[in-house]
Amino acid sequence: MSSDPSTRSRGARALAETAYASLLRAVGDRRRDLLLIGGLVPEHLVESDEPHQGTNDVDVLIDIGLVYDRDDLDFAWLEHALLAAGFVTATPNTGWRWLLDVGGFPVLVEFLVDVPDNIDQEVALPGCSVLGAKNLRGPGPALRDVHATQIDGEQAPITGLGGYVAAKGASAYWRRADKDLYDFAWVLVADLRSGSPRAADAVLTVLEPVSERDRADAVVAVCDLFTSADATGARAYSELSTAAGSAEPPESHALDAVVAVSAFRAAVAGHIDELRSRA
Repeated sequence: MSSDPSTRSRGARALAETAYASLLRAVGDRRRDLLLIGGLVPEHLVESDEPHQGTNDVDVLIDIGLVYDRDDLDFAWLEHALLAAGFVTATPNTGWRWLLDVGGFPVLVEFLVDVPDNIDQEVALPGCSVLGAKNLRGPGPALRDVHATQIDGEQAPITGLGGYVAAKGASAYWRRADKDLYDFAWVLVADLRSGSPRAADAVLTVLEPVSERDRADAVVAVCDLFTSADATGARAYSELSTAAGSAEPPESHALDAVVAVSAFRAAVAGHIDELRSRA
């Protein structure tokens, strides 16, 4: 296990699962209101011979709806559960990032929403004195594709393949973070290698290309970062695959990403164009 808790690794992933399981036990039946997204998710969606880099944090998506629908919401139960499980805020003035010490390693849990108001700002959660959520563009489609999995022995709602790829693709396009580009490509490479790729069809079930043009366009546009082995996305996938311990040469990873993302783009973009031509 890496001694550096800031490093994405297999050991860090295990710590993150332990931390999240502690929160799940504390919230009890209210776990249905917490959706796991982010770096803990890929290995629950696809099988692969290639190691995933892992993660050193936990991303939790919350559905708070539109601003005029929030008066009846109360997330005091979540704030109380965090405190009961031993979490503390990551910094005094940030309510959306919480830390739990697991065997001497701090694990970060981040609470996210995706709503039209206050983009890229922290949103106060009703009923809470400290707890908030960071409003990000991109992860919303994950809420339309919810499944169950086990996290360190605890049942947990998790986004499915369509929700994950749609959310990760949009977020990767808007944020351009290497870890997002890597996770996006890792899932698509594994999906294509399965021999029965499902990602494109799954994404099209959670995106509405006409009414949600910006999201659909972002998922297609992020694919343009994988057009060659030297493109930004392909390089990120190659570098982080090597860092994850893959025995394959870096150039092979880059080409794998180009092929898998290209196939995904062709399937998704063609369907989007067809739907929009009918609208």
